[in-house]
Amino acid sequence: MSRRTLLAAGAAGAAAASLTGCAATADTGPDLAAAAVVPKGPATVRWWAARVARKDGGDLRPLLVREFNKKYPHITVRMIGAPAQTDTARAALATQIASGSPSPDVFMGDSVWPAQFAYNSMALPLRSLVGEDYWRRYPGPHVEALSYEGEVYAFPLYQDQPYLFYRKDLLRKHGLPVPRHWEELADSAAKVQRAGDADYGFVWQGSVYEGLTCNITELVADAGGSILTEDGKGITFDGPAGERALTYLRDLVARGITPKSVTTFIEQDSLDAFTSGRSVFLRNWSYAWGVANNPESSAVAGKIGCVVRPGFEGERGGQGCLGGWCNYVNPHSRNLGAAVAFARFLSDEGGQMVLAREAAVLPPLDEALQSRHVRDSDNPAFSEAHRVRLVARPVHSPHYPAVSKAVYTRANQVISGGSSVRTALASARRDLRAALKGEAL
Repeated sequence: MSRRTLLAAGAAGAAAASLTGCAATADTGPDLAAAAVVPKGPATVRWWAARVARKDGGDLRPLLVREFNKKYPHITVRMIGAPAQTDTARAALATQIASGSPSPDVFMGDSVWPAQFAYNSMALPLRSLVGEDYWRRYPGPHVEALSYEGEVYAFPLYQDQPYLFYRKDLLRKHGLPVPRHWEELADSAAKVQRAGDADYGFVWQGSVYEGLTCNITELVADAGGSILTEDGKGITFDGPAGERALTYLRDLVARGITPKSVTTFIEQDSLDAFTSGRSVFLRNWSYAWGVANNPESSAVAGKIGCVVRPGFEGERGGQGCLGGWCNYVNPHSRNLGAAVAFARFLSDEGGQMVLAREAAVLPPLDEALQSRHVRDSDNPAFSEAHRVRLVARPVHSPHYPAVSKAVYTRANQVISGGSSVRTALASARRDLRAALKGEAL
């Protein structure tokens, strides 16, 4: 019996056990009936997690644990430090959980992992444990990203989303409005450059890595399309929306609005170009505001603005690629009830309101995201967060890493001038077809 079949059998067995009063056995997989019950006696939960940033620069994890212990004083949470880099973390966990290790009980992971971890039975299915109404309190795209084949495999912890950052002083000097669409942004950037007031017009992330997939995903969505079909099994990237997105990025480089070196830019490179005063516009994640508007780290502090991303002319704007991290429950945990209680607490009002008050990251729970702590923030990346229309990456394939590689590799070839848009899209279709079959690229 495959690992996936075993997990499904475990779910069925646990459901039956909850009706008959009997526990599911080890032979049928994780005991979901036990996972739904918080232990009354002492228990220990090992939480594998990377640092969660506080507004004051500290680490939020100890505070979250203390808040949890106010409600569950008999459950001890032992923190295990984890790498913040998603691929490193995924590789370490995949080896450990796949081997059947009961530790960690709860692990913090990227929102792009659910399909891969679900497919390989490395995360506990959660929908039946908390009920359908539970998930309606979070943005639909966030829940969709954490789902695979109708089941949810992670509790949301925090989300991230991109914005357009811009030089208020330069737009004011040249009588230019904040761009309403991408075409207007390109023209405005070029005007400021021609006047000699900036080296670059617009910087973003174009290196051969996940960040470029994020840029492509949201630009394709801006053009009314997607990378894959909604079920993650069909390929749509090579349609008109994909062509419009790649053509726009290619033309930015060809016109000199974006530097040719963008093909090596990750988040920090693009942020450095903006904070040094060299660029008019920047696409980056919410954290960039705190860096760019800090006089200790930025030459343009006090001169910048931040808005939701525009769209293409004739299309609706305000979209942004969904980023963020969540908590998974190890199906091999020997303390499933305590593990679920802890992971759920961090996603419920108790944990999420701590994020709203204290964190330098966004809480995905609607109640927390709409709270005064977030909406009244002097950080526009927070106060404007509720206006962003989240777009999930094509994460519904268990082979997502290969899917992403197919996207960012071919896109990078276009912006570097090594391939035409149509040739790259045709190659991307072949790569994506192989990736969806689980074949190595």
